[in-house]
Amino acid sequence: MQETVQYQLRVRGDSLKNGDVILSNHPQAGGSHLPDFTVITPVFYREQPKPVFFVASRGHHADIGGITPGSMPPHSTSLAQEGAAFKSFLIVEGGVFQEKHIVERLTTPTGA
Repeated sequence: MQETVQYQLRVRGDSLKNGDVILSNHPQAGGSHLPDFTVITPVFYREQPKPVFFVASRGHHADIGGITPGSMPPHSTSLAQEGAAFKSFLIVEGGVFQEKHIVERLTTPTGA
């Protein structure tokens, strides 16, 4: 999981703010495989502009929309065929759950 947090630090840098929560499961972003979603929350102290630490948790999901049940198709030729992939998605921005954006990402075809 530490690789996932480190990736988010490289990608997001100083743009993270209090109330943000990142969702990531992409193998290039430190994920093990798509069914393992990592949720990362920066923790700020008082008025400091940068997080003092991060809280992260990872959970395995049985199916995330791949071309076969279980989202681990043995004959896939692209990552999109394995299911929903998120490199660095702000699922909560400034304390507001981004429901509209997550629904768009999950219901828009990705070329699988």
